[in-house]
Amino acid sequence: MVKYFSAKRIAFLSVFTALILVVTMFVQVPNPLMGYTNLGDAFIFLGAMCFGPAFAAVSGSIGSALADVLLGYAMYAPFTFVVKGLEGFFAGILLRALLKTKCNRHAAVLLSCFIAACEMAAGYFLADSALYGGFASGLAGLANNAIQGAAGIVVAYIFTFVLSRVKDFDKFAQNPLSPRKKSEKTAETEENKDEDHPD
Repeated sequence: MVKYFSAKRIAFLSVFTALILVVTMFVQVPNPLMGYTNLGDAFIFLGAMCFGPAFAAVSGSIGSALADVLLGYAMYAPFTFVVKGLEGFFAGILLRALLKTKCNRHAAVLLSCFIAACEMAAGYFLADSALYGGFASGLAGLANNAIQGAAGIVVAYIFTFVLSRVKDFDKFAQNPLSPRKKSEKTAETEENKDEDHPD
């Protein structure tokens, strides 16, 4: 536990929480449905891929909920805290589970983020339905949240891939797309083969 909450990890956690806050508030891209898509989910997914489920849950819930408060949507903040926290947790825990099944690493990243994005869209569907009195209100925002989730997946995958090529990044994180991970896996497979078929 002490090792998990090291000074470096806490520093990264603070940086990601701030990134999610800033990106949610200020990076808003128009989408085809006449709405706006923020990229906060991308950094929640990136945190989940490289630092794990607990890291992504904490940074995602705090950063996103604070953004709601500062943007004047405080009524959404409690829902956001739960929805975004679960989104980060699910993305991280699903990635670990998929990698243990020897699933393709790229597919594992995309699939874990996709399922977590579905949770996010479903969570806001329920939040909108509760806040505005009916499932019709929830359905109105579902498409926008789906687009936001899809954008987050694409951006997170690109960042994860790029960071996997940064030589020293593995000293601080567990990037699932790192070439070193692949070489370690190959070495482990060869070792198992040698044990199964001794000379």
